[in-house]
Amino acid sequence: MSDDLKKMALSTNLEALRCANQDFSFSLYREVAKTERGNIFYSPFSIHLIMFMASSGAASKTFDEIVATLHLNKTTYSLEAYKQLLEDITSENDNLKLATGMFVDKAFNVKESFVENSMKYLKSSMEKLNFKNDPEQQRQYLNDWVLKETNNKIKDVFLEDSINRDTTLVLVNAVHFKSSWAHPFRHVYDEFFYVTPSNKVPVKMMNLECDFQYYYDSILKFSALELPYNNCDFKMTILLPDAKDGLSNLEDNFFSKFKLLDISKKMALNYLTVKLPRFKIEQSLQLNEILSILGCPTMFTQEANFSNIVDDRDLHVSSVLHKAYIDVDEYGTEAAAVTSIQYQQQQRLGSFKCVIVDHPFMFFISTKCNTIMFAGRITKID
Repeated sequence: MSDDLKKMALSTNLEALRCANQDFSFSLYREVAKTERGNIFYSPFSIHLIMFMASSGAASKTFDEIVATLHLNKTTYSLEAYKQLLEDITSENDNLKLATGMFVDKAFNVKESFVENSMKYLKSSMEKLNFKNDPEQQRQYLNDWVLKETNNKIKDVFLEDSINRDTTLVLVNAVHFKSSWAHPFRHVYDEFFYVTPSNKVPVKMMNLECDFQYYYDSILKFSALELPYNNCDFKMTILLPDAKDGLSNLEDNFFSKFKLLDISKKMALNYLTVKLPRFKIEQSLQLNEILSILGCPTMFTQEANFSNIVDDRDLHVSSVLHKAYIDVDEYGTEAAAVTSIQYQQQQRLGSFKCVIVDHPFMFFISTKCNTIMFAGRITKID
């Protein structure tokens, strides 16, 4: 294949990967929203990346299921494209930090090809740990690694007994984002947030008048607003239903009648008064059941095939954990998340407008190329 054809193929696969990121983000949102009441916050990118890493070690039905769950296929699946995506997101950008680690028991023989691919294409590190003889010390080591890579925001991902003598391999991705707003909010007032139309709680409401990208859907009755971060490499997109109890209907329409990328293309610059509450969320998710529902149940069973990680097939995923944190104030945003996959051997099992965000809404933090790094919803403010 000529260099020009290689570049075209890479560009095509990179665009497919960005679309897969969006589709996976929304599939995940839909399933999490079914099981989690109230606020939601997670990093679809972190989960997608660690699942892609797992897929590179999978084969047969296990591989096919994971790839389909990631909204890719055998044509668009590309280690080169993922490498390029990571470089595009992190190059010359101090606001976002990504760290991926592979932690292997000293007695476990991981295939060199899996290690090399993870390091070359997914920017992973690799360390040998002694899970078999001292699982508790290794658990503490992993928690310290996560804490360091998330600027001390994500604590105790690995709870007591989550790492044991049967643990053979742990894959971890940590993402940390911190940025000021391109247009910091100038005033903060005591106002109210409507948890329901008849139940309001006092909040610190941030206020700003400025030009923002904005779109209003008169049919589905919601507003879409983009708040850019400093240097405009990242943005927060807010989707706000007109009705104070309209979030559930907006979520249903979001999955069936429009996509975030379509909304972004319809936005235009408007001079707006924006009112947004300060908010902070910390959330832990156990993803085994959700990922099984989304299409990859086999990796959690004795039928799992990770023969590209180890020669024998005595390996399955015991747990997929995710924990995320976000803090939004008038100066900017700090967000962090970590995703972990743990393996065990099988036998062990334009005009002036006002946008007042004073009731439940959805939000996304994405790159300027619309790769979604974080996603969530706010239904209450503590």
